[in-house]
Amino acid sequence: MGLLQGIIVGFKEIWAHKLRSFLTTLGVVLGVAALASTFAFVEGMFSGWRQSIQDDGGIEKVWAEREPVPEDQQPYRHIARERRLEDLRAVQANVPEIEEYSPEVQMWGGNMRYRNKRVWARVQGVTKGTLLINNYAVEKGRFITDLDRIKRAQVVVLGYAIANDLYGQNAPVLGRPVFINNMPFRVIGVLESKAHQSGRSGRWRDWRDRIAFIPLETCLDRFLGTEDLQWLNFRVADPKKVSSVAQLIQNVLFFTHRRIACFSVRTNEEMVERFITISGAFNITMTLIAGISLVVGGIGIMNIMLASINERIRQIGIRKAIGARDRDILIQVLVESVFLSLLGGLLGIVISLGLTQAIERILRDTWFSGGVVRSGPLMLAFSVSVLVGIIFGLYPALKASRLDPIEALRYE
Repeated sequence: MGLLQGIIVGFKEIWAHKLRSFLTTLGVVLGVAALASTFAFVEGMFSGWRQSIQDDGGIEKVWAEREPVPEDQQPYRHIARERRLEDLRAVQANVPEIEEYSPEVQMWGGNMRYRNKRVWARVQGVTKGTLLINNYAVEKGRFITDLDRIKRAQVVVLGYAIANDLYGQNAPVLGRPVFINNMPFRVIGVLESKAHQSGRSGRWRDWRDRIAFIPLETCLDRFLGTEDLQWLNFRVADPKKVSSVAQLIQNVLFFTHRRIACFSVRTNEEMVERFITISGAFNITMTLIAGISLVVGGIGIMNIMLASINERIRQIGIRKAIGARDRDILIQVLVESVFLSLLGGLLGIVISLGLTQAIERILRDTWFSGGVVRSGPLMLAFSVSVLVGIIFGLYPALKASRLDPIEALRYE
């Protein structure tokens, strides 16, 4: 009997027990689906995180924010203060690597009104540097200038969603009045939609369009009545120097704040490194879980193949008696196990694509940017399924091929 006939007999045996064959593949199906969808999910999660960081200014951004006074400096907490424009001037004078800067404050309770329409917005007092540092773009009109700050002008640049809510889709906006906490302002610009920039919508990204910018000094004088800033944002000219520049800013602010560490200097680079570590650990954990599922599926294939051989001992004996070689029997059984695992791998890949789409729908309003399906992980998952069929089918195949034909024919 030839090699081809052994393969044909193996396929006939699978077809003769369709339900048993399908149930045998379920372990492999689940393992491959888990493995492939895990890679797609983690890649989508990382892609969404990268997009979020890019929307927030990219790795070139450095910012200083408030921190509680450390325990060892509590006796001096009465001299601690917030960040102010004098801190910005000190940084400008001592850190030449900074390309742009943007001190920022935010009002709480930014109620905006036009005629009978009212909306809530994040109202921030900013400078012209905010546009570059936070990766915003003006779609209509202009942005805030230094002259607006000097004049304490009551002008506002609206986010895309706020402009649509107040005035209607594609309605003329420039020059129109709007009241912010009952104080009149004039619209001078509309920002380009952040959701449109990233190519994806959802509440996680839409909140960036629900913002309004007014001149920094206008916000400080007319609404907050203070000189304190909430953020000091900087953009570093050379991304490779972000860490060293952040340390320089830390040193300058430590001096201007009378050596009280009531602030912290952060970078998006730190967040990227942290997330890479998290995603790597997540990948390893989920891969191990998927691997265990594949091993369980392989054990199921081995178990079924051993049971199948016990049912076919007389059949194997007859085949050997009429001329089948050990190699023919080995190939027949191995073809059955490999085909079952291969079928499980294909079904697992199809299911993983469905799972990826389902996860994307469930998480569409979060930072998740959608599952990223790459050919590499799919080929890896499929190759592992085939390898499982070979490894766990080899022992039953060897056992069947070594049966003594005389003993097999006597078997009841």
